[in-house]
Amino acid sequence: MAEAFAAEIAKSLIGKLGSFAGQEFRLAWGLEDELARLEEILKAINVVLSDAEKQQSKNDRIRLWLHMLREVLYDAEDVLDEIECETLRREVVKTTGSTSRKVQHFFTSSNMIPFRLKMGHKIKKIIERLAEISSLKSEFNLSEQAIDCRHVSHEETEMNRSFESFSGLIGRDKDTERIINLLITPFKVGDAHPYVLPIVGMGGLGKTSLAKSVCDAENVKSHFELTMEACVSDDFSLKQVIQKIIKSATGERCADLDGGELNKKLEEILNGKKYLLLLDDVWNEDAQKWLLLKPLLSKGADGSKIIVTTRSQRVAEIMGTVTAYNLSLLGQEDCLSLFYKCAFKEGQMHPNLVGIGKEIVAKCKQVPLAVINLGTQLYGKTDEKEWESVRDSEKWEEEGDGILPALKISYQRLPTHLKRCFLYCSVFPKDYLFVDLYLVQFWMAHGLIHQSSNPNEKLEEVGLRYVRELISRCFFQDYDPILDGIVMAFFKMHDLMHDLASSLAQNEFSIISSQNHQISKTTRHLSVLDSDSFFHRTLPTFPNNFHQVRSIVFADSIVGPTCKTDFEKCLLEFKHLRSLELMDDSEFETFPESIGALKHLRYLYFGNNTKIKRLPKSIFKLQNLQALAVTGEGLEELPKDVRHMISLRFLFLLTQQKRLPEGGIGCLECLQTLLIVQCENLCEDMQGLKSLRKLFISSCGSLISLPRSIKCLTTLEEFCIIHCGKVDLMTIEEEKEEKIQPLSLSLRIVIFEYLPTTLALPEQLLQGSAESLQTFMIKYCPNIVEMPDCIGNLNKLQNLEISDCPSLSKRCRRRTGEDWPKIKHIPKIKNDDDDSGEETS
Repeated sequence: MAEAFAAEIAKSLIGKLGSFAGQEFRLAWGLEDELARLEEILKAINVVLSDAEKQQSKNDRIRLWLHMLREVLYDAEDVLDEIECETLRREVVKTTGSTSRKVQHFFTSSNMIPFRLKMGHKIKKIIERLAEISSLKSEFNLSEQAIDCRHVSHEETEMNRSFESFSGLIGRDKDTERIINLLITPFKVGDAHPYVLPIVGMGGLGKTSLAKSVCDAENVKSHFELTMEACVSDDFSLKQVIQKIIKSATGERCADLDGGELNKKLEEILNGKKYLLLLDDVWNEDAQKWLLLKPLLSKGADGSKIIVTTRSQRVAEIMGTVTAYNLSLLGQEDCLSLFYKCAFKEGQMHPNLVGIGKEIVAKCKQVPLAVINLGTQLYGKTDEKEWESVRDSEKWEEEGDGILPALKISYQRLPTHLKRCFLYCSVFPKDYLFVDLYLVQFWMAHGLIHQSSNPNEKLEEVGLRYVRELISRCFFQDYDPILDGIVMAFFKMHDLMHDLASSLAQNEFSIISSQNHQISKTTRHLSVLDSDSFFHRTLPTFPNNFHQVRSIVFADSIVGPTCKTDFEKCLLEFKHLRSLELMDDSEFETFPESIGALKHLRYLYFGNNTKIKRLPKSIFKLQNLQALAVTGEGLEELPKDVRHMISLRFLFLLTQQKRLPEGGIGCLECLQTLLIVQCENLCEDMQGLKSLRKLFISSCGSLISLPRSIKCLTTLEEFCIIHCGKVDLMTIEEEKEEKIQPLSLSLRIVIFEYLPTTLALPEQLLQGSAESLQTFMIKYCPNIVEMPDCIGNLNKLQNLEISDCPSLSKRCRRRTGEDWPKIKHIPKIKNDDDDSGEETS
């Protein structure tokens, strides 16, 4: 990476060594002296790292020294993790009470000696390397600073605005009007079919925002029978583009269709319909690929039109049937308006900052993305020195058109923990759709999220704060929250932001494509855009460069028997892999059993692979695994030994399994988040989930009842059940004749949505959360008639939202504000029997 981040890694290591877990390692393996010496030398180096990282940008020797140090620190992490893995395996044997002679023999003292000697030798080598590097620090005259290795909570920037609020459309009214007129002009005999309008301009001008706003205009939508969009990005893969168009038109993924079947399906969708298609961010200048796609798009009715956004005039010449619309730079006055809107809170212009802001905007060279990015960086800042530091940054002197220097300044202003998180996102391909819950787990797998000073705040909550912070600073865009962001949120990274992250992280990150199959010895993160090139060119050519790889994202589907065999073999090469992600469409029915050898693995995402019917039995060996996401629709059952995955904190499970057996998921005591989709029955032993904080149940069409053990989840804070057409919530309740024990629960958020069979709300569950429940949402529950009496006892309730519940909302609307004395915000109630669709309070 451009920055070594040695201080962050060192602090993490010192924290691990000094933790209770570290002490357990020393006692279990007899490594007290070795680990104490390692901790001592790390602390000695750590005191100068803060000063070294400040000076590295101006001193190449210090930067090289930090990079050397970083490599050793990574190796030290691998050794400590290896000891931790063995300790966890030992714990599993103890807790499961295994009587296997083979397993018991493994953990006899005589068998543990070789492992202790091996680890002791590795630690000794690391200490020697650290001592050698440490001796060089005296040459740099670095000042020592007391470093607190405890990670404290970071102040969170106010995030009441997303990137979409400042999409750069200020000053684009004339552009919008002109493009709309071109689109709705009636078809004439002799006009090109389909009509293709390229919008051309440099990166950061707002081409995509402009095109999407045009497509969303009412007079445009009413002019076409069908509107679609597909982001093409760097690699013009005909199959993937067609899949994206079909998905945009119908919602279908079509992962199992071959090229001919996809072509036929697209023709059927377009046949005889006047459509509007947005092909966004086209780079490929190979005319042959466009000539293969164009005939398929010609199946629409006369008057069908296509918008192409691109930075390339050559692309416009190849694809366009009319003169390209060249998007100009944003006017200076419009840039100022955009900047002030981003930088100042509404109604709070600061006269002493206006002049400095004008100078900053001038350096952005009329590029909206640069203006937006720096404006949001300064939002809420009133210190003139902060504004002047942006204006006077040396980054402006670097080559660029205004956008890259601005983005580099924004990156430079990030706190270190957010810098690392941002750079790690470069392993995902351009136009990747991030999910906040998944991204946090990915960061956690690589140790990027640190415990805050608040012991009650879990790492997952800290990680979500990191996400919100990066969104508020416009490092992410297209923020799309599900249920107000309570369940999850989707977002993307602008391709220029991705370019920035990739350029800064290039020493550690490699992209394998048909054009590039190189991997260096410093590569620790792999993004595979072409799996065939990876298996048949990269792996054979660089056989010794994989033991250090920590993450791999297969952005290209793994198809064909040869690739599957190669994939099974290559898993054994990634000895220190922390995260593994497969994209959609891989042709696995059963996943390779060799996955069980990846003992460092913490994050495993199978993607939406519809063909995976079974997970490997060896998956239970992944005692370090913290996050598992199986989101394809083909999974028929879970392995029986899933209970041995004792570190699992996050589980997203989409399965056709008729019933989740007891003694499986219900035994995962570390599980924090559980998302279950399309399951017919849930496990009855949920009381074993002693750490569960989030429970989301969705689209379980055959699910009739919920287990009563849900009431035993005393740590549960968020409970969401949606799109379960047959479920009856009252199955949670005890029978009336039974003696009801008062519950003490911790629910903060409860959401019931689209539950047409439910007749009443679970009063015991709500009453048990009287001192914690803050948000209660009830949507699309037509047969619920009344609120339970306990609603008046919910002392912490702030938001009650009722919508599309005709019987319930009629009764609620008769109530006045005085009837809701303990609710800070009077509930939002959608007026179901009113054609206006307005909400009343």
